[in-house]
Amino acid sequence: MICQNCGRTVDDDVRVCPFCGSMIEPAGPETDDRPEEKGPIPVTLSGKHPAAELRRAPESGVEENEPEVFRKEKSFFTPAFALSLLAFILSLVCLVMLMSLRGGIAEMNKAVTDSLDAVNATVSATNDRLDQLDATLATVQSDAYEQVASQSIVITKDLTPLAGPVDEGRYNQMFIVRAKGNLNVDTAFDWQRYNESTGGWVSIVFTGDATTNEQYGLRLENQLNQADREYTTILWAQGITQDAAGTYRCVITDDGGITKTTSEAIVEVREAEEG
Repeated sequence: MICQNCGRTVDDDVRVCPFCGSMIEPAGPETDDRPEEKGPIPVTLSGKHPAAELRRAPESGVEENEPEVFRKEKSFFTPAFALSLLAFILSLVCLVMLMSLRGGIAEMNKAVTDSLDAVNATVSATNDRLDQLDATLATVQSDAYEQVASQSIVITKDLTPLAGPVDEGRYNQMFIVRAKGNLNVDTAFDWQRYNESTGGWVSIVFTGDATTNEQYGLRLENQLNQADREYTTILWAQGITQDAAGTYRCVITDDGGITKTTSEAIVEVREAEEG
């Protein structure tokens, strides 16, 4: 079939020319000698048939003056938009999770702090209780030791305070202590003087066969009464000096290592009068 507008050959069943867009009138089975009447060819402002306006520009891939009825609907849901939306959703989920974790961590920290405070309080109470038990145990041990010492060593005459000051350079008996037990006459009695500067008791060292202490002007004498097994220790003033002033006591030790202490007595030394 021949297009009446552009003269190109088209298929017989085509009604619109694919080249110029003109309507193609099918040829009838009968012909006559009358000239063919052609109607007016519709054109647009561009000078083309309306059907030609529907064609796309060849090989450009761009639609040229495409009517809205044939225009494809443009979708705003692009891959970039989808990624942005997904990123926003993930950020929102992470924010919610962080807020939840923050609250959970705060609660956990509070619970741990409360638990530590409770443990510290328990430990403090336990330490106080242990201190009380230690003090009680020390008291019990001291009482038990004193009881054992009382059974091992019996003081029959305790150390008594002096009636008054001792004159410097005087020779006389100062203190007498008597005791019974499994004692040794040479080692059972340890006379001690309190040292104010150190805050402790110091043994008085007696030297030589006479068992004297030249610094203090003192002499020690120990005796044993074989009849009743009673031991006596006597502290003598033998030219007593000013250095001898102070507080005295006697610690008695038996052969088993058990000790017992006498009471304390204060010694005052009065300066000798000249002439």
